Amino acid sequence: MQEIVKGFLNFQQNVFPERKDLFKSLASNQNPKALFISCSDSRLVPELVTQQEPGQLFVIRNAGNIVPPFGPSQAASLPLSSMRYWRWA
Repeated sequence: MQEIVKGFLNFQQNVFPERKDLFKSLASNQNPKALFISCSDSRLVPELVTQQEPGQLFVIRNAGNIVPPFGPSQAASLPLSSMRYWRWA
């Protein structure tokens, strides 16, 4: 836990001030280039592996990176799909 707190403090004291303009613009507007659906697995960091800056990806993470079928008769949502996955897995 101390490493997480240390990382947060480093971000607050060093990273944020250097990139203040970026974060200020993101506070009032976002315009991501892509939707990235990924598994909740902590080993994958979508922004890191795609080399994107904050605000460039809209990230949805769920168990098993499940995307429900699209169509007018499909009422499933991502959370429901995730629950179904875990129930039957």
